[in-house]
Amino acid sequence: MRGRINGIKKTYILRTLVVALILLFIGFILLNIFIIPFPTLWFYAFCFLLGIFEVSKSRLFKLDSGFYLGSLLIFVGISGFVFTLTKTNEFWYLYLMFDFFLASFLTFLVCGQYFHLIFDFSIIFVLIFTSLYTFSLITLPIFIAFLVTFLLLFILIICLNFKWREK
Repeated sequence: MRGRINGIKKTYILRTLVVALILLFIGFILLNIFIIPFPTLWFYAFCFLLGIFEVSKSRLFKLDSGFYLGSLLIFVGISGFVFTLTKTNEFWYLYLMFDFFLASFLTFLVCGQYFHLIFDFSIIFVLIFTSLYTFSLITLPIFIAFLVTFLLLFILIICLNFKWREK
């Protein structure tokens, strides 16, 4: 049957996973209250665990958008832990752009959607120039010129891609 894996319904697998993830989240909240004194780590744990649920659901029911959302939430949770524990909070936007890059690349690898590869290349381009601007290697007018030019080219590529698909 299509709705079962080894005779077990897929919804039962998801329900069991939800219970396990809720117990992990409660355990992490207790750990965060009594041992780890960072107030925002519960949110990153929530993102990580919700991402695990979304990726599991997307693989069970073949949902590409759920896989993208789940992998993005997993990477946001991981990067939240990293920049909070390493005290690099001032670069949160670089971490977030890198999360989108990784989620798009992983979705392209697993689901085979070429739109995510195009989006991935665009994000890496923006990430490079944002990093150059952040570390004062280029000035603001150069940064804006590169991003506006890139944005116009990206919109043109997407429009041509949609026009090509219609034929």
